[in-house]
Amino acid sequence: MKALVLSAGFGTRLNPHTHKIPKPLFPVGGRPIIDIIIRRLVRAGVTDIAVNLHHLANTIESFLKNQHYGVDITIRYEPVLLGTGGAVGNFSDFFSDGPFIVINSDVLTDIDIQKIYGAHVSRKYPATLVMHDYPLFNKVSVDTDGLIHCFSGREKPGRKLLAFTGISVIDPAIYRFISPGEACCIIDIYRRMIRSGEKIAAHTVSGHYWNDLGTPERFRDAVADHMTPVVFEKVYGNAFTGPLQRLKLAGDGSDRKWYRVEKDGKTIIMADHGIHADASTAQVDAFIAIGRHLAEHGIPVPEILDMDRFSGLVFMQDLGDTLLQEVVSNQPDSKNGAEKTLAHYRRIIDILVEMSVRGKNGFDTTWAYEGASYDRKMILEKECRYFTECFLKGYLGFWANSESALAGAFEHLADAILDNAYTGLMHRDFQSRNIMVKKDRYYIIDFQGARLGPFQYDLASLLADPYVNLNREMRESLLVHAADVMKNQIGRGDLDTSRFVIGYRYCCISRLMQALGAYGFLSRVKKKPRFEKYIPIALAGLSFELEALPDTCADTGLAPLAEIVSNAMIRLEANMAKRGLTATGSLRETC
Repeated sequence: MKALVLSAGFGTRLNPHTHKIPKPLFPVGGRPIIDIIIRRLVRAGVTDIAVNLHHLANTIESFLKNQHYGVDITIRYEPVLLGTGGAVGNFSDFFSDGPFIVINSDVLTDIDIQKIYGAHVSRKYPATLVMHDYPLFNKVSVDTDGLIHCFSGREKPGRKLLAFTGISVIDPAIYRFISPGEACCIIDIYRRMIRSGEKIAAHTVSGHYWNDLGTPERFRDAVADHMTPVVFEKVYGNAFTGPLQRLKLAGDGSDRKWYRVEKDGKTIIMADHGIHADASTAQVDAFIAIGRHLAEHGIPVPEILDMDRFSGLVFMQDLGDTLLQEVVSNQPDSKNGAEKTLAHYRRIIDILVEMSVRGKNGFDTTWAYEGASYDRKMILEKECRYFTECFLKGYLGFWANSESALAGAFEHLADAILDNAYTGLMHRDFQSRNIMVKKDRYYIIDFQGARLGPFQYDLASLLADPYVNLNREMRESLLVHAADVMKNQIGRGDLDTSRFVIGYRYCCISRLMQALGAYGFLSRVKKKPRFEKYIPIALAGLSFELEALPDTCADTGLAPLAEIVSNAMIRLEANMAKRGLTATGSLRETC
């Protein structure tokens, strides 16, 4: 048996990832797709394999020449793409002595190749196309005798629509319909054959696995299909066969996708960070490295069970669905409810201090994919500029010199944060939606943005969190608790309470600006309107930090920021009124 593996395409649906890695070399289970296909052909009894190449041909050729398949591999480069039909035509000398298999290099399947070849030989038609019922791609009209009539996708009585699997067996007779050097699609050649009176057979299969890996989503599915049974067996100790149910979970602010995978009542979580085809440090790298680092230091994070860097898939322990935000929001508005809320936060602050102090030990700053530390540049760009661009300008429509007017205040703020910082390992988004609660235990999630930075910033993220909006009395009580716990961790003589508190106040300003930038961006650009309801709370909190607290309101360096925030309050109220919306009470009374 001989076979042709079609491998010349650009893989445009997988751009920009295929700019560097050709689609046939995308790995599934650590092995390139083309390697999986060739080894399946060899196991089926194929003795001679042809491969056509064009896009990043040298990369694919180099890979193939370093493999040991035990069969002859013939490679032909196409200076100009010939299409699937032209590629078949380009090997007319190679396939002149009998039927040959043609398979696309992006098809992952367990269809029995040897059986398909035998069925073709027995029916004696010039071509046999392997078909299946796949509604997304059902466009080929097949009659009750198993013959193909057209590829137009039109249903007719006595015929059904099926999908072409990308696998066929062809006789050399096809070369009567392909002109030498012609660039064409193989489907057009089949149409020519049908019009001339030739019969094209359909061999219909079922109960098999098949995936066309031509899009990021379908590539992700292929990797997930390969990995999840292995992860389940690793976690639960027995083999899992049959379909696994994959339920997409509601996302949050990031572009990552989350899934709960279930089988027989047992579950794991799968996070999709997206394909990463080069060697640069990516979000998935940070997630894995930092997650494992935190676990090694006893910080409660979900256990990472397995990962695939290229696809961006990470499998982890299922912690359920309960967030701290939900736990706190469900507390009754009573003294007892307030005490329970404070008890939750005290325990979480204990964990936060441990993460900051112990997590700093051995932390490799190369893991931090967006910067090694929370430094001056990050404050100015990721907090201050984000606030002006995405909230003041993008959300409120403040176009008049807001950034230049605030430049001095932002510089002053950055100095104040760094001058008063107690540096540790900083989560950077330590808020109630990134803390999960399961069986009275707390777990930290979304830690991939961790870096070295002020402990007070994470504390500000937790206590000034608009998702929960703790009252001022609670925040001040928890601030005192945090200072005491930090003193016990680093030594009571090594913490200046006044400096600690001042640093926290300035971090609150920076954090609330970041939150407002995020809410503006997510609600307007990402079209996630659920974040918009937190804007009045965050803006009122920012105003309070700037105008009411003795540690910051007398700071003349922040006066331009306080003035613009005051104007932003007026603009927000006016915008809400135009839309028929009202905040709960006056915005200035929210905090």
